[in-house]
Amino acid sequence: APPSRAVRRREDAHQPLPEELAVSMDDQRVYGPHVYSLGLAEAIDRKLLAPFEIVVLELRDPLGDRAAAERQGVPWGPGVGEEEDGSEDEVPAARIAAIQAGLVKTVVERGLERCITFHSRTIEARYFSETLNQTVEKLHFENPKKYPPEFWAQWLSGEHEVDFRKEVIGDFGKGEEDDGLRHRIVSQCKVLGEGVDIPNADSVLLQGRGSMVDIVQAIGRALRMQPGEGKTASLIVPVFLKPGEEPGDILESDSYGPLVKILTALRSHDARVVEALAVPQKSGKRTKGRSAEAAVGPGESMVGAGGGGAFTLPVRFQTPVDENVLALFIASRVLVGETQLWREGIGHARRWFEETGGLDVPYSALVGENGNYPLGKWLSDRRGENAAGELASYRVEMLDALGMIWSVSDARFEAGLDWARVWAKGHGGSLAAPARASVGGYAIGTWLSELRAAAQVPAGEQGALAPERRRALEEIDPWWCPVWPVTWQRTYAVARSWWLDSDGLVDWTRLLTDTVFEGEQLGRWVLAQRAGWPDLEEDQRDLLTAIGIEADPELVAAKAAAEAKPTVSRTDRFQQGLAALAQFVERERHARVPRPHKEPVEAVEAGPGGEDQVVVHQVALGSFLNNAKARRAKLSPGQLAQLAEHGVEWA
Repeated sequence: APPSRAVRRREDAHQPLPEELAVSMDDQRVYGPHVYSLGLAEAIDRKLLAPFEIVVLELRDPLGDRAAAERQGVPWGPGVGEEEDGSEDEVPAARIAAIQAGLVKTVVERGLERCITFHSRTIEARYFSETLNQTVEKLHFENPKKYPPEFWAQWLSGEHEVDFRKEVIGDFGKGEEDDGLRHRIVSQCKVLGEGVDIPNADSVLLQGRGSMVDIVQAIGRALRMQPGEGKTASLIVPVFLKPGEEPGDILESDSYGPLVKILTALRSHDARVVEALAVPQKSGKRTKGRSAEAAVGPGESMVGAGGGGAFTLPVRFQTPVDENVLALFIASRVLVGETQLWREGIGHARRWFEETGGLDVPYSALVGENGNYPLGKWLSDRRGENAAGELASYRVEMLDALGMIWSVSDARFEAGLDWARVWAKGHGGSLAAPARASVGGYAIGTWLSELRAAAQVPAGEQGALAPERRRALEEIDPWWCPVWPVTWQRTYAVARSWWLDSDGLVDWTRLLTDTVFEGEQLGRWVLAQRAGWPDLEEDQRDLLTAIGIEADPELVAAKAAAEAKPTVSRTDRFQQGLAALAQFVERERHARVPRPHKEPVEAVEAGPGGEDQVVVHQVALGSFLNNAKARRAKLSPGQLAQLAEHGVEWA
């Protein structure tokens, strides 16, 4: 549609800005270049604005934790609503009473005289003001030396007449010498914003509501001062803790949302003041500044960091909060919004860092109040994200500040090494774990098998085991990767445990052959070592000798003689079994051979001097038939026919 006559421009009119822009100071042709910025910290340094502090009121939520809230000792007021039955627009009376008590205590303890409380609803501002002195009277009754019997209290909203506003604002600017009331509180709802002249306040109560502009305007009410006034302003921020939360748990708790919003608003006004708080103070020393000289109230702690000049921003809590904790809080909650899972993990990492000075955390480490938070796994996951390029740079910086170890390969090896120590501790110092072994849910057997395979790769080739990793494993078990089978090493570790449990007093020659220890056939294994001594590696013989196992000459000779005998082929064994079956059937008249039966069969063999001699062999006929049946699919037709000829039904 064509523009109306009221907005139609003259064609010859000068238009320096494009039509889509009404006002913009970005066009240097009109406004010129940016010359200088006066930041909040510098303005405070120049005494143009008052230095200030943030005072956090950590309160129990009367609605969510009534028992804890009642111990706060604050009065309970009835709900007030615009409807007669109070059903609509009811104010949270219990919460307001708790905030009033915290505010009164802060105002008195810090010697504040003029405070403005900001509310998003008129009815809440009215109720806060009209019931404030109920709280003051209760605190005065409990401690008359500390608390006065009355505060000056009024409220304002846009519905008030201009003359009434002027009167209230005028009374707010008076002092104790005028009416005997030192502390003055004015509660307002969207009326004392920009463009309204009001006497200087030394404090404001902010609940983290409204837009960033509204919060900055509210803060500005406290920072204005007369030349030479020399005050320190207080930004009072109430937070309500949920059941189970403790004061000072700023990393894990979501209840500190109002503080986050206030700090975010301050950052939008002057980023340096807030961002300086995110720098961990590794030295443990606080930077100094004018506002840092203000006295810390009873039962409070203060943390703060230096800004661009001498000004520091103290953030005061009622319970001790370390500067490094605040730094992580600012980085994870104010500079960048974070999820609860990240805050929980970084919180545990920070505590580990405080206790150990770094983040060399074993993969198996469980931390937390109940010892069930897997910090080692959480850090390992962050390493994996970083290696894949999926971890944001600011998170990398947060972890770097805590001494993070980033190499994924090294981290995985360290995790495995930690579990290897656990396995070795429970297995006599040996790492000869089976391939399927696990400890604490970690596949230690697979991990060691992969490393043994890497140890076989020649040095310098791809996949070879790094020398430092080999040394780390050898520190746990020098024989973690032997040249002989790892099964031998595993049984040796069991034999050594037997020897240690017996205080080294073991007669291996009398060990029963059927002895089983820790799941290993120890008796048979020892007998095999004593008989097969010549076949062992020199290092194997040294290991056996160290625990008292030595060669048995008779067993060695018998084994050598047995090995010297000609080997009987499978075909010969079948013919031997068939001969035993024929002998059994001829005698018993059936082929139903019991499983354990052995049939004596005579055979003519060459003697030591070459002469013929008759030798009797005990043929395990029952086992022969059972094995033949199991492998009948592999028997030839001729063999099956021979068995059937002797009455074997399945053939």
